[in-house]
This record gives sequence, C-alpha cells and structure tokens, in this order.
Amino acid sequence: MPSTIRPSALHLILSLLFILPSLAYLRAQTPYFQQEVHYNIDVRLDDEAHVLRGQIDMAYQNNAPHTLDSLWFHLWPNAYRNRQTAFAQQQNRMNKSRFFFAEDSELGGIDSLDFYVNENPVRWALHPNHPDIALLVLNEPLAAGGKIRISTPFRVQLPRTFSRLGHEGQAYQLTQWYPKPAVYDQNGWHAMPYLDMGEFYSEFGSFDVRITLPENYLVAATGTLQTESERAFLEEQIKKSSAHLDTLSDAEEPKASFPPSSPRLKTLRYTAERVHDFAWFADKRFMVQKETLSLASGNQVECWAFFTQAEQELWKEAAGYVKRSVAFYSEKVGEYPYPQATAVQTALGAGGGMEYPMITNCGLAGDAQSLDELIAHEVGHNWFYAILGSNERTHAWMDEGFNSYYDHQYSRLHYGQAGFGYLPDFMMNTSEMDIFELAYLYQARRRLNQAPETPSNELSEVNYFLGAYEIPAKALRYLEQYLGAERLGRIMQ
Repeated sequence: MPSTIRPSALHLILSLLFILPSLAYLRAQTPYFQQEVHYNIDVRLDDEAHVLRGQIDMAYQNNAPHTLDSLWFHLWPNAYRNRQTAFAQQQNRMNKSRFFFAEDSELGGIDSLDFYVNENPVRWALHPNHPDIALLVLNEPLAAGGKIRISTPFRVQLPRTFSRLGHEGQAYQLTQWYPKPAVYDQNGWHAMPYLDMGEFYSEFGSFDVRITLPENYLVAATGTLQTESERAFLEEQIKKSSAHLDTLSDAEEPKASFPPSSPRLKTLRYTAERVHDFAWFADKRFMVQKETLSLASGNQVECWAFFTQAEQELWKEAAGYVKRSVAFYSEKVGEYPYPQATAVQTALGAGGGMEYPMITNCGLAGDAQSLDELIAHEVGHNWFYAILGSNERTHAWMDEGFNSYYDHQYSRLHYGQAGFGYLPDFMMNTSEMDIFELAYLYQARRRLNQAPETPSNELSEVNYFLGAYEIPAKALRYLEQYLGAERLGRIMQ
C-alpha cells in the first residue's frame, strides 16, 4: 500500500504540479534538456497465477537546469484495475464492451510497491483520478545535474489481453509492465494515464533485465540476449521450426493447446542501450526463424520472427520481411542503430500491430502482402518514435504520419501500390482516389474532421486513423512531388 499523504496536502501538491508546465511556458525559454533513466530489473513469471513478481532499481539523472522536489511515475498495469480508469472510459466511448463485461478475475493491476530513494523510504501516493499515475515526494530535492537511485518491489496481476499488456492462456504480452518515470522536459511533466488509442512518451536510457520463467518457454524481447545457453536453445528451435515448415501441409490444423510447463526454471538476461522502453513476449508454442542483414557500414542486424501455428504458412517468410524492412528504412532514412529486430505474432488487442524498441508484435494478417506491409510499418517505428522519441500522445502524426509515408513507399516498391484499400476504377473516375482520401472527404464535408495536431485522446477513432496516419502521409507525398523524391530524401536523412 502507498504511504499516506493527507488529502488536502496531496491535492495542493497535485494542483501545483499540474500548473508547473504553464509556469514554465511563461518564463524565459528553457534550453532543451533530456532526462536519463537506467533500469535494472529482475522479474519472475508465474504462469499458473498469471502474475509477475519483480524488483526494479533505477538510476535517474536530472539534466534539467533546475531542482526537482518530486517525480511522477506511470503504473500503467493499473489501467486494467477497474472499470473507471481512463482506459476503461475510452473503451466505452469507442463502443468496445469486452473489458466492461469481463470477469473480475480477468482484470489486472500492479501492487506491492514500496519506493525507496537512495536506500531511504519516500512518501508516495496514487493520483486521485488516475490509479495508473503516482507521485513520489523526495526527501531531499534533486539538484540540477544530480542523480538518485530509485527502487521498489512490484507485483503485476496480468489481465486478459484487452489492449497491449496481458495474456491469452499461457501466451504472454509483457508491455507497459513495470513502474516507469514520466517524462520531464522543458514543457514540464507529462504524466498521462494509459489509453488504448493514444500511445506513449518516455525517457531514454538503458535496460538490464533478468527474466525467470519455466525453461520450455520461448522469449522474444527488446535488446540483446546475453544468456549463451538460451542462444543455443533458440538455434535448435530454428532448426526444428524449419523442419516443421518444410513439411507443412495445407490441411494441417493449428494446435491451440499449450504444452505443460516445465518444473525447471531458467533465467534470461537482456541488455539494451539508448532506448526508452522494454517489452517481452513469452509462449511455449513459438516457432522461430532468423535471418541476418549486413548494413552499408558493415554492421550486422539479426532479424527474428517468433510465431505460433495460427498463420504459420504466412509467418515462415516473416524474418525475411523484417530483414528487407530494416534494409529499406536504413537506405531511405538512416542506418538502423540496434543489433537486432524482431517481429512476434501475438493475440494483440490494440490494432493490427504495436511497436517497441527492436521488437513489434502483430495480430492476424490474413494474407502474405498484409503481413509484409504490417511488419514493414511496425519495423519503421524503430525510426519514427523509437529513435526520435516524440510525444506520441500529443503529436501522434509525428511518428505515424512520417512512418506511413515510408511504408506506402515500401508497398509501392514491392506491390505496385501504396498499401491496401484502392478502389476499383468502376467506382471512381481514377484509381488515384484511395479509400482513405474518400474517408477524409466524407468527414470534412460533414464537418466531422479534426486537425492532425489534435492530441490523440481527443480524436475520434476515424479521425485518429486519418489525422495521425493518412493525412500527414498524403501531405508528405505532395511535398515529394513538389520538391522531387531525391531532394526530399536528402532532407529527411
């Protein structure tokens, strides 16, 4: 349970802290700075209770030119805590009833928190309106240029997969799963509740993560696997998967059941540098494929695919799709800076795919072209968000719009048209009018359209897709035609 802070004092603190961004804006311009967080996490998966138990230790570097008296934290598993959270309310507005009518046993949350700073306990409290946001009040102010160590145990009850974090049986999607400081920049604090439609903004740093779970699980994760025995295990799984896929018959039915969990445990260590998040996925049924890409600099990138039998006929080519996507974006935008890129097939509850540094998870695609285009789009997010680190919640178009512009190029290169959705000629005077442009015109002529710069939590579902993805991509295509593709390409690099 959190340490107690009197309600009157807490509300005063909260009110003052939410005013701070406005005060920061009014004063003389603050030079750009970027905070830094280095994570050390030990976590264990209990696949009978669907629970994570862990310990997190963070080194938080204050690069702001002023002192901090408190820190905001995200506890995003608490978005699934009850039916009154911002996530739950958004689900209702979007007419998605699955979470609202879920059994109480299918909900989730994070607890067992006990925050220490520099080995001393600190007071903390949940936000009065958002249980997935917390405020830590420091015992001593954190001076400009100073560093503190923050630690806490934690326990996460994993929900069913209603959005991103969760499980379906013993298939696990571990995303937004650990206590995480909110971003503090020249505009102040960016403490935000978890949403399904509306993504993220996080501080850069490094991760050193140790995951303990039954030894017959296969794990795909952000970062570089440091456990040599597990690397050998994955190489064996690649051989087994290839042998299975080589003899695949069209009549073969996918196996839905999970094999029993091994009574023996293993601990896997992953490290990642210059990233702002860490995600991992675990399933005993995963098949594995891998290819290697040599970049122009000579750097090598391992390109992985983890998938079940659900769409195995399509996914047997997925490592190749990852490889050519990384090659495409490296040529068009800038060389891929990480040692690996991974695509994972999961029971995703939020859209067709979701990106994290070095890894993406994808839902069912239906056909090979759709899977290739989905992987290309999600791999592209390693540039447009993962590397640039824009505020996705406030400026969704900055990552989705630029990324859509490039994934449309990828589709034209490999399939002759910019993605799916082109209407047949008999429905339009010209096939240059695509279904997204038609949707925009429909919204605009009914005065239902919203500007792309509208924060994502204020957009309708249709306008989120149009304003964040397709309108910016179309604008960049117009700019390409005005400047010329070669000139715009040089500018973007």
